[in-house]
Amino acid sequence: MNAIKFLFAAYIATWVIHGAYLASLVRRFGKLRQQLREVGKK
Repeated sequence: MNAIKFLFAAYIATWVIHGAYLASLVRRFGKLRQQLREVGKK
């Protein structure tokens, strides 16, 4: 029964890590788009 708790915790931790990574990619992509707009205006 204890192994199920660890498996569930690992499953949740994996999704949290993936979510944080996805948020990081979205944030970096937004910064890149902003930089490209600034370069295009010059």
